[in-house]
Amino acid sequence: MSQETDRSLSDKYTAICRRAAEGDPVARAVKTITEALLEGRISEEQLRQISEVSKQEGVSAAYSLFIDFYKQSQPEEAS
Repeated sequence: MSQETDRSLSDKYTAICRRAAEGDPVARAVKTITEALLEGRISEEQLRQISEVSKQEGVSAAYSLFIDFYKQSQPEEAS
């Protein structure tokens, strides 16, 4: 990526973080999903699926799918 693209992404992420801190529920969802991707908790393919669901069914359905993917990435607790 170019430095200009990096700066643009950084600016967008900063704006999302600010809006999330202000209580915007969509920004909080985007921030949480982005952090999960960066931490390796979800894959890029899962992110694509989340994005498609968001376009077709809305943010609530997309976040629900994200939660399912995230839970799958967690180690199972010993019983």
